This record gives sequence, C-alpha cells and structure tokens, in this order.
Amino acid sequence: MNIDKLLERLSYTVIREGKTKEITGFSVNTKNVTPGCAFICIKGARFDAHTCISTIDEYGAALIVISDEYAAGGFDASGISATVISVPDTRLAKAMIAAAWYGYPAEKMVTVGITGSKGKTTTTHMLSDIISRAGNKVVTIGTNGFILDGHVTELANTTPDSEDIQKYLAQAADAGCTHAVIECSSQGLMQHRTGGFTFDYGIFTNISEGDHVGPNEHKSFEEYLFCKGLLLKGSRQAVVYAGDGHIDDLLKDVDTPTVFYADDQKTYRKPDYIASGIKETYENDLPGIAFDISGGFNAHINVNLPGRFNVCNAMAAVVVAHLLGISESVMNEALTHLKIKGRFDMILRTKELSVCVDFAHNGYSTRNHLEALREYRPKRIVCVFGADGNRSKHRRYEMGEASGRLADFSIITSGHNRYESFETILADIMIGMNKTKAAEEKNYLVIKDRKEAVRYAIENAKEGDLITILGLGHESYQEENGVKTPYSDTEYAREVLRSLGKM
Repeated sequence: MNIDKLLERLSYTVIREGKTKEITGFSVNTKNVTPGCAFICIKGARFDAHTCISTIDEYGAALIVISDEYAAGGFDASGISATVISVPDTRLAKAMIAAAWYGYPAEKMVTVGITGSKGKTTTTHMLSDIISRAGNKVVTIGTNGFILDGHVTELANTTPDSEDIQKYLAQAADAGCTHAVIECSSQGLMQHRTGGFTFDYGIFTNISEGDHVGPNEHKSFEEYLFCKGLLLKGSRQAVVYAGDGHIDDLLKDVDTPTVFYADDQKTYRKPDYIASGIKETYENDLPGIAFDISGGFNAHINVNLPGRFNVCNAMAAVVVAHLLGISESVMNEALTHLKIKGRFDMILRTKELSVCVDFAHNGYSTRNHLEALREYRPKRIVCVFGADGNRSKHRRYEMGEASGRLADFSIITSGHNRYESFETILADIMIGMNKTKAAEEKNYLVIKDRKEAVRYAIENAKEGDLITILGLGHESYQEENGVKTPYSDTEYAREVLRSLGKM
C-alpha cells in the first residue's frame, strides 16, 4: 500500500522523508519488524518502543510513527533512513493505520458499540440475535469471542487490539456481514482499540463506582467514567440508560444525538423509551421477564432470562433494534430463544438438581444473579465463587457479602489469583462474608482448588439444590502467577455430573 494512502486520514507531522513509498505491512512489536513495514512506537507499562528506533530502522522499516511528546524531547532523526512522522497519540494512529490497511471495513456495515460496567455481553447477544432473526448477517466481537457464521475465536480481551478488530471486521465484511456488534471495555476505549471508525450506534448501559478502579485498571472513577463516554463521542447516535446517576457527568462533553431508555425506576433524564408493567414469567418450568415498552414505540416484550436487570439489557437491545426498523415480532422471537454462554448458563435443570454457570465477578452482578436464581424456585442455592487478584478489593468484599446474604450455602474458592495469594484474596472476601449470618452460622466452606470446590458442591448436593458457579463464566482458563491453565467451569461441572450419572 502506498504510504500516502495508509496515512490519508491521519493528522501527523513529517520529521524525516524516506525514499520508500510502498508499505508492506505494519507492526507495533519490535520482534516483528520486516523490510518495508510501517512501525508504530507504543509506550506501554513495561516497555517503550521509542527506545528502539535505530534498531527498527536497521531492520528495514519504511515508516516509523512516534509520539509528538517523544519528538519534542530532542529526538534526532539524522542517521535514520525510514520516513519518520510524529502524532499526538500513537495508539490512535495504530488504529487508523489498521483501518486503512484493511480498507475501512467498518464502513461497509452498520456498527454498534456497547459499553457499561454491567450488561455488555448480554446486551450484545440480545441485539445480535434480534438483528440475525430479522434476516441480516451479523458479527459479534466481545467477551464471548469473535463470532462469525457460528464459529467462535476466543479473544484475550473483551475488546481486542485495534489491528485485530480491523482484521476481524474485514473478515466479516468479506463474508457478507451487514451488521457488527462490539463490546467496548473502558480499557479498550482508553487505548483507542476501536479507533479508526465511527460507530453508527453507541450504547451506554450503566456504571458502577469502585469497579475497574485500581492499580492495574483505571486510576480513578473519573477516568473510568470519561473512558466510557469516549464511545458516545465516537458514535453517530448515542443510546443511554436514563436511570444512571452519573449521566450528567458522562454526557457533559458529548454532543452526539442521544436517546434515553429507562425501566420504572428513578430517571435522571427524560426517557424516550420506557419499560413498565414489569412482571416475572414462568413457562415450561423456566423463569423469565416481561414488560411493556412505550414512548418511541409501543410493544410487549418477553425475555427468557430472569432478573429485573435484564429488563434494562433488553431495553437497550430493543431500542437500537427499533431504530434499525426491526419489528416487535422479530424482537420477541429472538428474546424468547436466548442462550448466552456464561450468562445464566443452566447446564443441568432437573427437579433433583440444577447447575448454573455465570460470569458474575463483583458484588453488583453477584447480587443480581443470586436474586434472580430464586425465580427458579430452588429449595437451596449453593454458591461456588472466587474473586480475582490484582483487581479492586471492593469486588471481594461485596461478593463475600452478597453470597453470604443471598445464598443458602457458600463455597469460597480460587478465581484468577493472578499475582496475589489466595489467602490474601480470601481475607478480603471474608470481610464481606463476616457481615452476614452465613458467617455466624458457618454456612460456608473454603476449598482453595476450584475443581475440588465444584466437585464437592455437586457430590454433596441435596435434593432440590441449585448450584451456581460464579466468576469465570465463559472463560476457558484460570490464571495464577502469570500462567493461564486450561479450565472451564462448564466443561468441568459437566464432567463431574456425567461421572455421577446425573447427565
């Protein structure tokens, strides 16, 4: 690709003009420099590629992209043969270069981005199922992977790096996709992983204080909130939950046209679409939720997932579907046939025993999940859960308290310990657990090994138990000391159930 074509939408300053005009590829990894490539220097938490510019040039890069900050620090381009340009933000430049390299694939589809502390994955699958039921071909990128034509490619992050997003979107466009639904994490937005294109629709579901704020995530809640708002700024149409108390701060610098949706709780902006008449349903021995929607249009919506929080998830999906011109009948057809990996994933459902796997990994989602499980009418809820290391301690306190208050029996085990000890994480969980009667009455057990914890719960189940296994959901590994060991709650629970002749 010609260098001018590659940089056509990028604002930059030329520091040195090289001789080579044809670019053979692009990279941000110093180990992957090839002759004729464009190299974008990224300053990461542990390594700054700007320190290797001479080596990158020696390896034959035709274009080197550096930051304005580094250029202003006395950078000397003499002796460099490649073209060197500087940009305000090299991560954004990487995204724009990737978009150009793959031919701007997002512009060939209707794109929807979804952000929020909770509900991203569920809303993504609700909306993609509705769009698909309407006869369109849709691709999803998010927590449950890159999903195209029923094939799933697992992803390391909810929102992949920009070069991967552009590659996946190009594959989807080539496969004939008309729509793309993408989960946008706050970290992904902060690092411009979805840069290089404008979303047609940007959905904001909610934000939780204390979540995703810590040494390895966001420095402050204000930064976390700001990053959520980046999606709305980068969209043609914003769709925002009116019941979140932070939306004034979220929207103060957002000039994108915005519609608001809400349930029947308190609202902070006048909703354009509102859910009312919310009621629990119970059909074919399974709970769900139903509600009426009014405002932008009038409809009766049914969802085959329990929990009031799923009203808001469904509302976000339904509002965008309505803006896309999809009918009420198609919405209901999709929303009554949902099956979302790692979200209320009921892998066994009998009168004697039920086993569920869910991704709930903080207090808010744990509370919502356990409250919703009561709608399955179990005799007893047994909650197997672990909290993550190197993440906000508030998650641990709140998960311990939520399970202690809402489960009949808790089994505390390992999650992703990462670089913290299980004992340290357990001590924090117990701060929350000790606020509940479960601690006083010893209605909990500690089993460090997750497999042992799952097996114990199933082997010692009482008739009518509903065992829920929380924290990993869809994930296919468990991480400790930087090592990811293959493991799946779903697959292991099924293995135990089969060994006991229960499925």
